[in-house]
Amino acid sequence: MAEAVESGARRGEATRQAIELAAIDLFAELGYNATSMRQIAASAGIRPAAIYHWFPSKEAILTQLQDDFMDRLEEAVDAAVAGESTPAGELAAAVREHVVFHGLHPRAAFVTDSEIRALSPEPKARLIARRDEYEGMFRQMIERGVEAGEFEVSNPAVASYAILLQCTGVALWYDPAGELPLEVIARIHVELVLASLGARRNGTGERELKN
Repeated sequence: MAEAVESGARRGEATRQAIELAAIDLFAELGYNATSMRQIAASAGIRPAAIYHWFPSKEAILTQLQDDFMDRLEEAVDAAVAGESTPAGELAAAVREHVVFHGLHPRAAFVTDSEIRALSPEPKARLIARRDEYEGMFRQMIERGVEAGEFEVSNPAVASYAILLQCTGVALWYDPAGELPLEVIARIHVELVLASLGARRNGTGERELKN
């Protein structure tokens, strides 16, 4: 049965993707330490020995999952920010994309955030550096907004930490079957973030910049 699954369309990149999807589900459900390579292989529908063709270790799978998550998140946020011309517009776009991405990929977000503790020192330090760089992008947008008179906040670093914690939390509670669509939830987060930084409402209900 397993050999049949590995043949045809499941060869190549499809097999790698099956391994990664299986690992995300198992790491999210059981935890990284409680998940074995044999379990991942079984869930992916391949022989246990075949998994090592793609990944030399369980940690290599986790590292790949976390890098892939950060790659896709950064790509989405960078693309959204590129279309804006002001710090407030950039931050609004970044917050919206961050919330939507985490709402669409809750298990990958959970694994990326919670299982960083399971990594050995070198890959852990590298991932923390990536996350710090990502946080720095938000902090710099806030700093530019303060300099331009668009925001009022005494400590942009603390503000960026708080904003990202709030927005990342969507992955823990958002329910696709819930009352509010994800895009509406994202817009509410944009509203909350801009309000927390001193932007105000105009007559149309949209946030405007302070004079």
